[in-house]
Formats: sequence, structure tokens, C-alpha cells
Amino acid sequence: MSESKGQRVVVSLDALVAQMAELRKYIENLQTQINQIQEEISELRASSNALSEFKSGKTEEILTPADRRGHILIKAKPVSKETVVTHIGLEYYVELPLDKAIEILTLKEKELREASDELQRELVRVLNYYQRLENVVNTVLTQARQQAKQTSEKISS
Repeated sequence: MSESKGQRVVVSLDALVAQMAELRKYIENLQTQINQIQEEISELRASSNALSEFKSGKTEEILTPADRRGHILIKAKPVSKETVVTHIGLEYYVELPLDKAIEILTLKEKELREASDELQRELVRVLNYYQRLENVVNTVLTQARQQAKQTSEKISS
């Protein structure tokens, strides 16, 4: 039960518990999304660091993965030390100067940080709401236990 501007709203305990279960799923989903974004940010940072090292000109040979998971690494000599093929979104790749590639990676990282921050704010909001619901459920359960105990004492007397 809750009161809002003098009105009383009655909600079943089952409905509150069901809502809490849905919120738990949503919270887990938000946490998963945040973790995925953080992993992507780490990958972007690693790519930027690799480009910065490559840009220094001291790199004669690189190890490049032959697959997405890096099960196989191939030694390669760069054809060009001035450009790299850069993923610019969707399934598009463009050959760009190193500085422009680093700029794109930095922009992607900024966008991901903003998305992560927004998800973090949503997570905090939902966690606060979940905690309020949990407090209501705990209060109702405590009141029900007290009523049961009082009823039991009256019957015993």
C-alpha cells in the first residue's frame, strides 16, 4: 500500500513480488550492457595504444590475430606505416591516416562512455526503486507476522 496526495492505492503482495522479479531481470540486463560497453572501451583503448606505438615508427613486425578470439597469431610486416584500415561503423572499413584512425577510436570511446554513463544512471534509478519496493514488501510481511502472532496469542488465551 502507498499513499499519494491523500489517495490510497492497494496493490497485492503477489503483484509487488512479480514486479520485483521483473526489475531484477532488468537490473541484470543493464549490468550486462554496462559490462559489454566497458569491454568495448577497453578494446578501443588497446587499439589506440597499439596505433600510438605503431605511429612511433619503431615497429618492424606485428602479430595480428587470424581470428576474432586470437587463437592464431600471424607475424606480419606492415605494408604502410602511415595508414591503417579502420572500422568506421556498421560493416564499413576505410583506409585512414594513423591520426584520423586514432581520432575515430577516441570518438567511439567517448560515445561509449556516454552510453555507459546513461546506463549507470538508469541502473541507480532502478536499484533505488527496487529497494523501495523491497522495503514495502518487508514492511507488509512484518505487519502480517505481527498480526498472525497477535491472533495466535488471542486464540491461546
